[in-house]
Amino acid sequence: VALPFMEDLYTALQQHVQLAVLEGREAVVVERMSRPDAVGLVSGVGGGLPLHCSAVGKVLLAHDAGLFDALVERGFDKFTPQTVTDPAQLRRELADCRRTGTAIVREELTPGADSVATRIMDGEGRVVAALSVVVRSGSVSLTAAVPSVVTSGLGISRRLGWTPNVGV
Repeated sequence: VALPFMEDLYTALQQHVQLAVLEGREAVVVERMSRPDAVGLVSGVGGGLPLHCSAVGKVLLAHDAGLFDALVERGFDKFTPQTVTDPAQLRRELADCRRTGTAIVREELTPGADSVATRIMDGEGRVVAALSVVVRSGSVSLTAAVPSVVTSGLGISRRLGWTPNVGV
């Protein structure tokens, strides 16, 4: 269902485009399209990403009420100087994500890599996945990429049965 939308997003932006789902306490990348010269990433298809410092992870974490407290109890790893590890700050970011449906991450997981992600919803309005674009820092305006990523996410969600009057 997601592949045609991912292909369009990749064609338009020529950056990493990835789809992730929540599995346990991480975001697992289930599909990715990449240019050979794109910024290096820490995980491939089938690999996991931390929820607190990846854009797809923040989207998934924002929509799973019980998981945040369990992660706070365990503590957050700091991958770069920009990684958000303060629970209060992260709580504010997740609230913004629930409100807007998007998360933006700037070099929190990998130096030189920024990302914007949006939620994918099913027919009941549940967030079932997250779609993101990952770019080399400074190469693309993430705020300019948000509308394309959100539009793709909404298209996938509609194909899964979501309608604007259900959930979220």
